[in-house]
Amino acid sequence: MSDKPGEQLEEEPQAARGPEGSRDTGSDNPSGGPVDRPAGTADEDDDTGIDPEETQHPESPDLQSGGG
Repeated sequence: MSDKPGEQLEEEPQAARGPEGSRDTGSDNPSGGPVDRPAGTADEDDDTGIDPEETQHPESPDLQSGGG
């Protein structure tokens, strides 16, 4: 038995993984991911609608940043 993660597992056959290249992100950079939306934008349904500059509750304390 090995102490290295994953060495005790059998390799999944290609047929179970789908066609070769089907998991390709389309990017040559690590964590590049698909480029289906412009950089610097968020998906409309991912917007939380929270304004980080305002307190969320009227009784919340006004805490100052620790950065000098």
